[in-house]
Amino acid sequence: MRYEVTLDERLVRVELTPDGRFTIDDRAVAAEVREIVRGWLWSVTLDGESHEVTLLGHDPMRVDVNGTEVRVAVVDERAARARGGAPRAGSGRVEIRAPMPGLLKAIHVKEGDAVAKDAPLATLEAMKMENELRAPAAGRVTKIGASAGTKVEGGSVLVVIASE
Repeated sequence: MRYEVTLDERLVRVELTPDGRFTIDDRAVAAEVREIVRGWLWSVTLDGESHEVTLLGHDPMRVDVNGTEVRVAVVDERAARARGGAPRAGSGRVEIRAPMPGLLKAIHVKEGDAVAKDAPLATLEAMKMENELRAPAAGRVTKIGASAGTKVEGGSVLVVIASE
């Protein structure tokens, strides 16, 4: 599985291979991740260097790495593919698609709403985890493709935004 991880302003491409190996920006890295406190604290070893990572908040995601606070954004390859890659500002119509099949728990906007970049649009529950889908660009909601409480397939259009 491939991920695009933004750490503050730095973009890093991370891949976890099926055999458990990590690459960071196409460089193989010896890595070990141990969860110390479920969903909150991890011990991460990269190329023999140990780091303590603590989750500080979800909205936006913030972590403490060895005493330094870092804003984090993670996009997996399925989510990027489902929404057709990261849209550019002024790119016109943007479709927000379900990155995987699941239960649409909530739609946080309605047609006609103006939304800012990173505004929450919908919450999708998949594999017993809630995934908040956010606006990749500022714009106006032009279509809601599904209603809360419905099961959706991966790739289904959930929200359409017209860039402003």
